[in-house]
Amino acid sequence: QLLRAHVDRAPQITPEFGMEMAQSLLGVLVAFLHSFQRKVERFLEAPGEATPPDGATGRAIGLVNCCPPFRAFTDRLAQFGHPESEELQRQAHAALDKVTRLCNHILTQHLFEDLKPYFNKLMKRKWLTSSDAFDTIVMLITSFSQKLRPLRPEPYQVLVSEVHRRVLIEYVRPLLQVRLVCTSAKMRARVAARLGDEARQLRELFNRLDSASPWLDSVVPRLRELLVLEDTAALQMEVGVLVRDFPDVRRKHVAAVLDVRGLRSHAARQEILAVVQDLEQSEAEPELPRQRAFFSELPVAREVRCLPFQLPRLARLSRLRLRR
Repeated sequence: QLLRAHVDRAPQITPEFGMEMAQSLLGVLVAFLHSFQRKVERFLEAPGEATPPDGATGRAIGLVNCCPPFRAFTDRLAQFGHPESEELQRQAHAALDKVTRLCNHILTQHLFEDLKPYFNKLMKRKWLTSSDAFDTIVMLITSFSQKLRPLRPEPYQVLVSEVHRRVLIEYVRPLLQVRLVCTSAKMRARVAARLGDEARQLRELFNRLDSASPWLDSVVPRLRELLVLEDTAALQMEVGVLVRDFPDVRRKHVAAVLDVRGLRSHAARQEILAVVQDLEQSEAEPELPRQRAFFSELPVAREVRCLPFQLPRLARLSRLRLRR
């Protein structure tokens, strides 16, 4: 209120004085926001012992709701056009972004702790015959969304988009861990059908929650296509589309999906993986911002799991040095 009073009255004297006053007030606001950021860090990292479990959620919502009016006032001061306003505006936004991330971490940490056991049950043989684990994931996310009603629109959009991204990462993670390998075309069809159905449910869920990250909705369908397509050329084209939509995908990620598929032909694998080879070796590839990163947060331990021979034969090959 004090800053608004000055910024409203100063231009009535002269436009030049109004610009200088706005620049001075912007510097004061930036200093305040840096202090605000540090106080929020201490406040959230050291909650009082008498605080009830839901108290952290209420505090985080109250603090993150302060960010939109601060951001709007920062932009208003920068609009006066002082040459040095751009850098101060950047610093103010950086402090507010940090506060938003801290509050979002507090709001989501319990959700993902609750979701973890159910993500661990996905992509196993029991998952093919029971939807209990996935249904519980959807139920927990829906219940969590009810707690977000007090949030202002801006922090709500940021939070839901981040939850959307993290949920898809945790959903895809067990697939790339190759927890199951398709031993027949019939099994591949079952896995693909389950992936397609659950991808649809996740898309509908986050559409209801007004997620601003629809680009995430294509990741599971793209991986699903790598299981159902039969022709090597078609698989190469699908990998190319996957690389286009998700620039941080790497050879090891595609190789893991081919392992799930049960593709054992070395020649076919190499033809398909060659599509991502150039991207993986490119040093000029721009680094994606965190909110657009996906596959870079999904490590894959091994590249090849499907061996082109039966396991009993390993005893006879134990003295051979096999190339990786």
